[in-house]
Amino acid sequence: MVGHLSALLDLWRSRRARTAVLASLDPFGESLRRVGEADPRSLDSPYLTGFLLAVVSGLARDAAPRIGSEGLGAVQLDVCGALMGLPRALLAERLVSLGLNEDRAFALGCADAWAFHAALIAARSEGHGALEPGPAAQEAQALWERFIERWTCCTSAL
Repeated sequence: MVGHLSALLDLWRSRRARTAVLASLDPFGESLRRVGEADPRSLDSPYLTGFLLAVVSGLARDAAPRIGSEGLGAVQLDVCGALMGLPRALLAERLVSLGLNEDRAFALGCADAWAFHAALIAARSEGHGALEPGPAAQEAQALWERFIERWTCCTSAL
């Protein structure tokens, strides 16, 4: 009985986390879609995979600090899969492969995501409703643009 309750709570936490992650990434989604439409091959980038996986992980943990590993994995696969247009099974296989092979572009994407995540956290603390974005929001936007640049660079180098 306790195991079922724990699984149900994790399901609820993962739903709450998924909603929060998608809301946090929504302002940046259009540029992601634009690059993906211009070069569909870019969606296979290890850099993109690492970046999205890490930023989704951080945002999910912010939204649901007590989320379990299975719930977090579900959020990662759902959100990253939706943003990249990949089925969950294929994305899961790719994540394992990139992690085991210690892919440098994947690791760089993960590192850049943590910097972006920190900027998003700082931007949230500036408050909402301001007519002009604060310095932290501007930093988050600048990091996002750097991410797009690195993503397209890493993809074109393949």
